[in-house]
Amino acid sequence: MPISAPGCKRRSAGFTLIEMMIVVLIMSITVGLVSINLGVLDRRNTADEVERLQRVMQFASERAAVRGTPIQIEFLPASYRFSVLDTNGRWQLLFSPRELVEHNWDAGLSVSTLIIDGKAASEGDLRLQFGAEATPFQLDLNTPDGRQRIVGNSAGEILLNAPADARKGQQSSQRMSAS
Repeated sequence: MPISAPGCKRRSAGFTLIEMMIVVLIMSITVGLVSINLGVLDRRNTADEVERLQRVMQFASERAAVRGTPIQIEFLPASYRFSVLDTNGRWQLLFSPRELVEHNWDAGLSVSTLIIDGKAASEGDLRLQFGAEATPFQLDLNTPDGRQRIVGNSAGEILLNAPADARKGQQSSQRMSAS
């Protein structure tokens, strides 16, 4: 027994179950791809942040050496900032150039240890000073991807994640030049 009159077309009032399932499948795949890409971007942002810190520290070191004015970097829980020693012997925050203005850490970054010239800095006073002569240091950072290290040597180079054998090579070449 026919439901509609002969010659009349049946009118569709919505989507079929198959059409709805296809749309849900496409949306699920899209959401999965976006979340995978966001994870990659977070890791990239962390790497960029650590690399930025290394470059800014190198810039501050070179600026202090060229100008003959000490510059210090202070590591705070949520940021780091640079100061310059004024003629009265007081540290003044830098507001220019923009590379040396206070910078907030990305989420998940923090200082683990700071060793200056072989001595660990106290946790409440994480400051490193750049001047006419380079001071060797080691800065360990906690990141979401694990620990990263920035090393400064007595030649004024500031290296990111310097491997242990590279540091040994620098020390042995320094010993050779000293003798």
